[in-house]
Amino acid sequence: MTKAAHLLNRAGFGGTPEQIQALYSAGFEGAVHSVLNAPDDSQQFPKPAEVQPLNFKAKREEYRMLPEAERKEKFKMVQKEQRKDMLKLVTWWLERMAQTPNPLREKLTLFWHGHFATSVQKVKLPYFMWQQNETLRQYSLGNFGAMTKAISRDPAMMIYLDTRESQKDHPNENFARELMELFTLGIGNYSEDDIQQAARAFTGYKITPESTFRFALFQHDGGEKKFFGKTGNFGGDDIINMILQKSACAQFITRKIWTFFGYENPDQGLVDALAGSFRAGNYEIKPLLQEIFSSAEFYSTNSIRMQIKSPIQWLIQNSRILETEPPQGFIAANVLRQLGQMPFAPPNVKGWDGGKSWITTSSLLTRYNLANFALGNAPMNAQYIQKIAKIGNAGGNGFNVENHKPIDFAKIAPPDLRGDPQKLVTSLAFRLYQSPISAHDSKPFLDFLKEKNNDTSDQTIRDLLHLMMSTPQYQLT
Repeated sequence: MTKAAHLLNRAGFGGTPEQIQALYSAGFEGAVHSVLNAPDDSQQFPKPAEVQPLNFKAKREEYRMLPEAERKEKFKMVQKEQRKDMLKLVTWWLERMAQTPNPLREKLTLFWHGHFATSVQKVKLPYFMWQQNETLRQYSLGNFGAMTKAISRDPAMMIYLDTRESQKDHPNENFARELMELFTLGIGNYSEDDIQQAARAFTGYKITPESTFRFALFQHDGGEKKFFGKTGNFGGDDIINMILQKSACAQFITRKIWTFFGYENPDQGLVDALAGSFRAGNYEIKPLLQEIFSSAEFYSTNSIRMQIKSPIQWLIQNSRILETEPPQGFIAANVLRQLGQMPFAPPNVKGWDGGKSWITTSSLLTRYNLANFALGNAPMNAQYIQKIAKIGNAGGNGFNVENHKPIDFAKIAPPDLRGDPQKLVTSLAFRLYQSPISAHDSKPFLDFLKEKNNDTSDQTIRDLLHLMMSTPQYQLT
């Protein structure tokens, strides 16, 4: 059961005891197969209606004859609407992560978002961020080379790393540099000359007024280039193909994928074996993940419950195991911003550092307070949430306390368990920690119930759950 829970946590965002049991009942091979081949959910989560392309050039022309003050006010309104739409997009993705029947695809979309990192702070337009999110989702379990080529043509990436500004006479090196340093090879596996030559190959990449990619032939440098010691009239795809031929690429990507799903600092022998399979399999992602999820090392003591939950993992796992909903809008955005992982806004092109960086004294206290709120301990904590959201009324734009789906405490702690403190603690601990709990670790919770004279009302269950969620072990997955 612990291994089934581990697979559900790492290949997704955790689950209820019933979901863990169902995965366990499928057997080892069946569990891995079901995780890798979950049903498509695209019809369940259509694009938010408000998130649409926006042609700023057309807007400027539309407002051109207006007085300057009025024109500025019009653009302020446009920007305000874009910020609202961005919050809707954040809510849309969080709800998808919480509700999807295909959590691995969403977990991978999150991974690739941190790998091919772009931020709405520079990109500005929610539509471009949604478009990139869909591209990452489309290729998440597909071919890494094809995904890299698609990302090179992605409007959000082209804005974020200035590819659209790159021209034949003035090639911009930003994308070429990050392509090799952060996206495919890692430092030390290319030269400055390689960056300069690759930058020439990516000239002519432009964005249409309709928010799609176009190749401007007359702005492309079609001249001879020398890259990795080879000479030719290379374009962007040629550069990516030559990068994929280097063994360092498979090493770099498999190490990063293992670190995300398994643990930090894997043994070089493990990386070599995975990288060899990945490269031999033409960089197909699904077979690599099958090898990882089927390996003994993935279920070793180095891995199980040894990873700090990212803020998004923590938030969505709360929702899934408590069978409730994630926060929305302003609330979700401000909560995740305070915790250090705002969707669609990684801190820089390197993405999030992860690991121990997720936990600080401040963020840990915020997790404890938010856990209390998630459990329904209002109104005090509702006021706290609204305070950190910096709004007076969260309803409509944020987390509506009144309409929020309540936790079914009768289901989480059924009456037959409430008469036996040991069984109650054991059951709740498995739900929250996804593994058995030792007698030493269960003692504070049993003592808590004893102090309550073994009162097991819903309020006591809330308080007990909050105590359990305010422990170091709950921050691990």
